[in-house]
Amino acid sequence: MVRSATALVAVLILPTFAQAQEPLGTHTVVRDDTLWDLAQRYYQNPFEWRVIWNANRDVVEDPNWIYPTEVLVIPGLPGEQPVDPMVPEEPAEPVQSEVEGVPVDLVPFGLRQARPVTESERTIFFPDTTGTHRSQVLVVTQETAVAVSRDRVYSAPWLIGLQGDPENSGWVVGFAERGQRATTIRSYDRIRVTMPSPARVGAMLQLYRVDDTIDGVGQVVIPTGVAEVSTIGDGEVVAIVTKEYERIQPGDWVGPLPEYALQPGVEARAVTGGSEAMIMGFEGDQVISGIGNVAFLDLGSDDGISVGDEFILYGDAIPTAREGSLQVIGVRQTTAAARILSMRDDVFQQGVVVRLARTMN
Repeated sequence: MVRSATALVAVLILPTFAQAQEPLGTHTVVRDDTLWDLAQRYYQNPFEWRVIWNANRDVVEDPNWIYPTEVLVIPGLPGEQPVDPMVPEEPAEPVQSEVEGVPVDLVPFGLRQARPVTESERTIFFPDTTGTHRSQVLVVTQETAVAVSRDRVYSAPWLIGLQGDPENSGWVVGFAERGQRATTIRSYDRIRVTMPSPARVGAMLQLYRVDDTIDGVGQVVIPTGVAEVSTIGDGEVVAIVTKEYERIQPGDWVGPLPEYALQPGVEARAVTGGSEAMIMGFEGDQVISGIGNVAFLDLGSDDGISVGDEFILYGDAIPTAREGSLQVIGVRQTTAAARILSMRDDVFQQGVVVRLARTMN
């Protein structure tokens, strides 16, 4: 009865919508689907989620809740067609390949036609194109990686003193849209941020909060996400969440993103007699450290440490035997956050000393 009443109200309020936007497809809901994710998928704009909701009021009573196996109508935006990124559009005219008479169009698949490849670009996957099936060959290009990804740097935790709050430019107030009933802020949500200092449209903000305390060392600050300023007000801005690393909540601090200047293909080089750093503790309540865990070192940018540097733990019996390695993913003035890359047994503990073995400088 409630669903029928809701559908009737929707028809009375939105008569022009039903006439102007014919159903152009359907979507069967699967686990973890949301209306804003579907709007991002079909319209490339998550803020058009209301279009899908209004077309399915008889099925979706609350836009925060859609359930697996529900079949939702996907209407077209005025003058547009919804796009399923998994279904390529038909090309207007086929593109001819290098072999005459064989039409090939790779554009709808996000690929390109094969081109001559230099010797330096070849990988182990490079095929011999001298045979009779040359028209069926696609070139596998080799992407040059960075030493530490941008997201790894933006999500790296850091340490502050045992007292006080982390340096910040303001804090998250809550959702920018009235009537939002969700308790957790997610990607693509618009949020209100109190910022006493002026900000500019397009500025990128890091969201973070104090998460834990290492006894006698300091408080652990963890990044929760990234947001981009879209609107400026009096002492406040509206920002769109573009990355979500942890649960984002009202009260999270905001500040500028850490500098990221790593270039593809640039790797740390080996050094001898590198600086020694002590492990002061770990992110989270970890009884046993493991690969992927983050340790805090007592050296920072003031000591010449950079993101991408690698530290090694050597054994006592054989000074050259590697017991474990860490890679720096975040740097502050006097401390650094390093991710465990390898280890033998539980060798990384608070108070262990490691040595700089490879540096980006």
